[in-house]
Amino acid sequence: MSKLNWQVILSGLPITSSRGFVGWSSVSLINYNNHLGLFDVGAEGAREPLLNNLKNLGIKPLDIEFVIFSHLHFDHFINIELFPNAKLYTTNEELDYALSDEPQQHGDFNYIKSSLYYYKNRFTLLYPQDQIYDGKIVALPGHTKGSIGFESEDCIFTGDALKYSTEAKNKSTAYAYYNKQMADESICAIVAKNKIIIPGHDPAFKLENGNIVYLNTASVEVYKKKDSCVSIFLKEV
Repeated sequence: MSKLNWQVILSGLPITSSRGFVGWSSVSLINYNNHLGLFDVGAEGAREPLLNNLKNLGIKPLDIEFVIFSHLHFDHFINIELFPNAKLYTTNEELDYALSDEPQQHGDFNYIKSSLYYYKNRFTLLYPQDQIYDGKIVALPGHTKGSIGFESEDCIFTGDALKYSTEAKNKSTAYAYYNKQMADESICAIVAKNKIIIPGHDPAFKLENGNIVYLNTASVEVYKKKDSCVSIFLKEV
């Protein structure tokens, strides 16, 4: 019997800084009948831990057969070069939007167009409600025009359609580049499914009686060179 298994191999981290967005996004491993794939591939700064975590599972980059992208922002896309054998999935709406001038009109400069043009002909285009790898593609527009989720029997991978657990609790996005109203509607649709949520920039969680219940915790260490004049401050927001 067909069976999809999954695990988060890089947890999203809800961290930004006074120097701008850090971009540590979730990367999840999907195993469908021993066919291995990823949902998103993370930002460049996550490259080493991503490869190490795959290695610890006995998985080589060449073993990854497919990648489903929630959207094509750099922090979810840029490590694609690590997986040359992978079949790449996005939507026509997201790809056309990313390659157009429209994102800049929304103040969205998170697409690396040179990379997208390079990989353009490797994409297989998906449509909402498409069934692949024992899961279903779900349209979740708002953060970007073509944002999607991937829904399995017990969970939904949301990318930045739902970035943080607080967005699920508040049923409202912290920010959206394309359209806030659409983003809020997408969050409400995600929450209504009552499944495990793997968000774009937070550990996986469930909502139980309106409360956030994390499935795991995540941590990060920040270093600076000894005797450097750089100061590091931790501020909760």
